[in-house]
This record gives sequence, C-alpha cells and structure tokens, in this order.
Amino acid sequence: MRHLRTAWHRFAASLFLSTILALPANAGTFATHVDYAAGVGPSGVAASDFNGDGKLDLAVANDDPNNGTVSVLLGNGDGTFQPAVSYPVGTYPQAVAVADFNGDGNLDLAVANGDAYSPSVSVLLGKGDGTFAAAVDYPVAQPFFVTVGDFNGDGIPDLATVTGDNSSGALQVLIGNGDGSFQAAMSFSVGVFPHSLAVGDFNGDNKQDVVVANDYSNNLSVLLGKGDGTFQSAVNYDVGGSSFPVSVAVADFNGDKRLDLVVTDIGAAQVSVLLGNGDGTFGTAVNYPTANEPWAIAVGDFNRDGKLDVATSNYENPGNGGSVSGLLGNGDGTFQASRNYVAGAAPESMVAADLNGDIEADLVTGNINAGSVSVLLNTGGTFLGTTSSANPSKVGQPVTFTTTVTASVGTGRNPMGTVTFKDGNVTLGSEPVVSGQASLTTSSLSQGQHTINAHYSGNLSFNANDAPPLTQVVNP
Repeated sequence: MRHLRTAWHRFAASLFLSTILALPANAGTFATHVDYAAGVGPSGVAASDFNGDGKLDLAVANDDPNNGTVSVLLGNGDGTFQPAVSYPVGTYPQAVAVADFNGDGNLDLAVANGDAYSPSVSVLLGKGDGTFAAAVDYPVAQPFFVTVGDFNGDGIPDLATVTGDNSSGALQVLIGNGDGSFQAAMSFSVGVFPHSLAVGDFNGDNKQDVVVANDYSNNLSVLLGKGDGTFQSAVNYDVGGSSFPVSVAVADFNGDKRLDLVVTDIGAAQVSVLLGNGDGTFGTAVNYPTANEPWAIAVGDFNRDGKLDVATSNYENPGNGGSVSGLLGNGDGTFQASRNYVAGAAPESMVAADLNGDIEADLVTGNINAGSVSVLLNTGGTFLGTTSSANPSKVGQPVTFTTTVTASVGTGRNPMGTVTFKDGNVTLGSEPVVSGQASLTTSSLSQGQHTINAHYSGNLSFNANDAPPLTQVVNP
C-alpha cells in the first residue's frame, strides 16, 4: 500500500488537466511545460545518458499497482524525447536511482517497489545502448524512495531506501558487491513514516552521511556514517510549522563549504532551509513559502549567477493540476520569493538537468495523475558561436570576430546585452549585441596562434554565457 496521503490524492483527483495555460512570461525563467507519456502513475524520475550519445535521457518509475514498470525516454538533445520504452519491475514503483552498479561503464537503474506484500528494490543492468536487462529484485521492507551512495568507502555504489508507517521508520542500506548484486539490507531507526533521503558528508570526515525526511513526525533525521556501511544513532531536527516534510536535498547554499539541507513541507506549503555547521549539526529551520503541497525538490543554479537556487514540484489540490515553484538563492543561505509555473497533474517527483545542451538547468516533473512527465526548459539559455573574417590572417591585417547569440528556447525574446572579446586573458573590447550578433575588428594580433574568447553579458531575460574558444592563426 502506498503512502496514505498519496492514495487519497489519487482517489480524489479523478478529473485532472494535463495542460493548463502558462503563467505570464515575467513569472519566472521556465517555458511552458511540454508533456511526454511515461506510464501509469509516474512517481519517480531521473535524468542520465543511458546510451552514451551525450544527450540526457529520462528514467521514470511508474506506480502501477497491477503492472509496475520503469520507462526510459531517450533524449534527442534539444529538450525533446522519444516515446517511452517500459521494463517490468515490482509492484507500486516509487522512485528510481541511477549508477553503474557492476563497473562495466554502463549506467544501471534501481527502482524502489513500495508494495506492502512483496516490497523490493529492482535492479536493471544497462546494456549501454539505452536498453536494460531484466530486473533482479532484492527484498527490503516497504520502500518509499531509493538513492545511491558509497557508505563503506570501497568505491562501489550502495543503495539506501526508507520505510515506515505511522508509528515508526527506518533507513535501509544495501551494500553493493560490485558485480551488480547487493547484500541483505541493514536497518537503522529514523523518524516516523520517512518519505525520502539524501546523502552527503555533513561533518567533513570523508564518510558519507544520510538525512531522512520524516513525514509524520514533522522532522529530519541526520545519521552520521561510520565509513563501514553503518551509522550512528539518528539526531532529529524540527522543520517548523504544521509541516509534513516529504523531500530533502543537500547543497551548500551560503558558500561556506558546509553542506546545508532543504526540505519540502507539504502541510505548510513551504520549503525549510537548515544551514550546516560543518560538524554534522544544523541550525534552526528557516521557512520560505511555495505553492500548495510542495512534494519533490531540485537544486540548481537556474539563473547562473553562481548562487544555488531551489525548485519544488507542487502537488496542488486534486483536480486543479500541478505547478512548479522556483526560489532564487541570494548566496547567503536565504531565498527570494517563489515564482510559479504550471506543470502536469500531481507532479510527485522532479529532477533538474540540462536537457537541450545550453548549459542551463531545466526541470522535469513526474506527474502521477497524468501518466506523463513535464519538461520545463530554462528560458535564460543561449547558444553562442564565434567566427573570424580571415583565419589564418597576416600580421597587421584587420580581422573581424563575430559572435552570434541565439536563444535556446523559442519564447519570442531576442538576446540583448554586450559581448566582450578577449585574446587569451587580454581584453580586446566589448560590443553590443544587435540582431543577435556582436562584432569586433582588430589589427593588433601578433604572429602566432591566439585563443579568442567571447563572453556574453546576459540581460534581464538571458543568463550570461561563454562562446566556445576560437583558435586564430596569424602568419608573418
């Protein structure tokens, strides 16, 4: 049986919208969502390159009570995806994680199957071409999430899940053998009804630690790792308010080189941020509002200002569709007010990744009531390229360098701003972007080989970016 609150959502949401009018363009930095069919009840999503073509693909755990599957959608490299191909796993798949479990250089999948009667983790070994071998199941107590870590420091990926009910909870760790198989699960007590977990080194001892979001006890459990696959007793941290913490992520939000925590609180419609002290302890939670029922969470630098931001997928009320909230970070551990975007119905999972190759973080949500994933491309992205009027050229000959700046997402806005041209680290000058191009002419290049760098400044609509370096040859 799935989480009771999730089951109620699904029952009440018999009518849903898979596509809704987008919010105004000035609401944020993500384009209108595009949906791709995944399977019945997409409840977990991950992004990686499964066929080695340099384009990110998606893996989706489909929470089907009768025919659980994991679907793979191969990416086209431009933010679009091919039709899903599904692989059987256990019943009620909740989440999916990615790693190379057998060391063959191909990415594999691990799926948490939350059936109360035959709970397991399904491992599907990748073939390197985007397809996967048949699932092998490993018994665990009813898992609600799965993630990857190296908890005993042997360089082999291990698995961690969480399980529990309305009176207890546990972290489960399955140590990897290195051949794609796993040892029996070890359990460690956490809070009540844990829903997700994240991994990081919270005290700087080079041993991986774990944080668990405990839905019913309204707190986080931090378990410091001993480095041998076992953990110290959990220390709990309140998240504040009438909260139900569901999803937790780990990152350094204030730049002090200490890992911090951020967790979604579906009861209070907020995210809670707990700054790390560097010794494995954390400060008091500070809360930031989001849209209704923030379920999953993703971290990325969405405006590429060097400060980490947060996005949540918001389950919303049944029948009213779902949304995404983006909270831009200030770099000191605080966040700006959320900006909201429409997504598919009941987005219960989320991942941030560059899906169209413009080096900007895009978002994908798994929409459990819509049978789809929603792709929201970052509208701040650009594609840059620099050309030379004469290459090779001669000493003293005027050479014009032209950098073309093109929006990576079609929103009707054209990039403006300036491009600064450099010869190595020496600035040649800056020129405005006019009709998508900026040009600079120089006759000062000396004999030899030069690396011409072009930096686009960005503006209110587009993030700063760098063009690939151009090699300019100057002959005598």
